[in-house]
Amino acid sequence: MMGILDLELLTNLSNEQCEIILGMAQNLQIIADLSQADIFINCLLEEDSASFVVAEAKPTTIVSLYKNSMLGQIAYEEMEPGVLFSLKTGKPLFGSRGITEERGIMQQDIVPINDQFGDTIAVLIKERDISQVVQNERNIEQLMKATNSEDKQRVFQAIVVQEIHHRVKNNLQVISSLLRLQMQRTHSEEVAEVFHDSISRISSMALVHDYLAQRGIDEADIKLLIQQISTLLVSSSIIPGQHITVSVEGESVCCPSDQATAIALIVNELVQNSIKHAFPSRNYGKIAINLRQRKQMVTITVTDDGCGIGNPFSIGGLSSLGLQLVEMLVEEKLQGVFSFPISEEGTKVSITFPIVSTVVNTK
Repeated sequence: MMGILDLELLTNLSNEQCEIILGMAQNLQIIADLSQADIFINCLLEEDSASFVVAEAKPTTIVSLYKNSMLGQIAYEEMEPGVLFSLKTGKPLFGSRGITEERGIMQQDIVPINDQFGDTIAVLIKERDISQVVQNERNIEQLMKATNSEDKQRVFQAIVVQEIHHRVKNNLQVISSLLRLQMQRTHSEEVAEVFHDSISRISSMALVHDYLAQRGIDEADIKLLIQQISTLLVSSSIIPGQHITVSVEGESVCCPSDQATAIALIVNELVQNSIKHAFPSRNYGKIAINLRQRKQMVTITVTDDGCGIGNPFSIGGLSSLGLQLVEMLVEEKLQGVFSFPISEEGTKVSITFPIVSTVVNTK
């Protein structure tokens, strides 16, 4: 999701300088998606002690580091010394680390943007989540300090698990980026929608592996994952002018990674279906996701306040790919049940399944 401010109104830059920045801004979304990072352009304020964000692009291939737009935000020198250094000296900076607003660890790379005379008029900033990299560094440090073979084996296994999930996540995100580039070349809305749906499914799977990679474990908090998936869907699927909110309530539920991947795909289908079809006659709506656990049984309910189509996946009497995918995942991967409880308004879909250490296919 890309945005830019009115440069001529908010800066003292010449028309030629503004055109250079605008030309760079047109490529921000592609840069953000391919680098899987948040991208910003900052300009210097008149007092030379701070800069402000004039353009931004949040990646659609992963969850952004920032919940809200950063356009117009002021970065003071004491908080962003690297940005001010690059703006004032025209020199790039790479590899500086900092803490995001959500207390994650990010790496910041800064490159100056120069005008036709070589003067620095702005900086291009890339911010990437490196929480997993830092965790790996800590694990290696623990491994070096371990005094017995059991401790070393435990730390080594954690590092291996993280690395496997990290590589799977990266491969999925590369596939997603390639599909996105291919989607931009098609002129068919139907084909573009197929690409978009595939990208959404791949991104949901990548989120699971990213979560597991950061923690070095093989168990996931599915409530947290569902929140991340919902944020990603809202940013990538809602068209301009729509005001659709997705809320996630209920208990935190932990389950094995194979179940977490299935749940991520199921929730992706259900939420995306509501966004597409539940609000045809209005540009606003609410989607609520609720998690409930009773001993080993978990129920996830997705409800919207839309037009209330009976079977949300039925098109002309034929089951869509989304319905087939959800039914297959619920039955084969979760060994659960999939139902459409009666709802006074909108559509309500519910899945119930047991949490088990290993899901065995009995069919």
